[in-house]
Amino acid sequence: MTVDKLEIVRSYRNLYRHALRAVQYSSPARYTLKSHLRLAYRSNGVEAFNSTRIDNTLLFLRHAAEERGLEHRMLKSLLHVWWWQAQP
Repeated sequence: MTVDKLEIVRSYRNLYRHALRAVQYSSPARYTLKSHLRLAYRSNGVEAFNSTRIDNTLLFLRHAAEERGLEHRMLKSLLHVWWWQAQP
């Protein structure tokens, strides 16, 4: 399976856009999310790209943005952990 650069950029932008909607553009969460998403895309190569996993993640983020259910609480907790780990 060959993946072109345009598909990778589109997946990054889709993930970032849906994640921002899920965290409702809140200030600490959006920057933590952006740094982790950038790190994931920069550290992993093309061979780690999996469109099925990205589709599943987009579906998860869509559900997290729609209502404050299980997905929203999971994302919120994960971002809190990432934020505290980044603190010196």
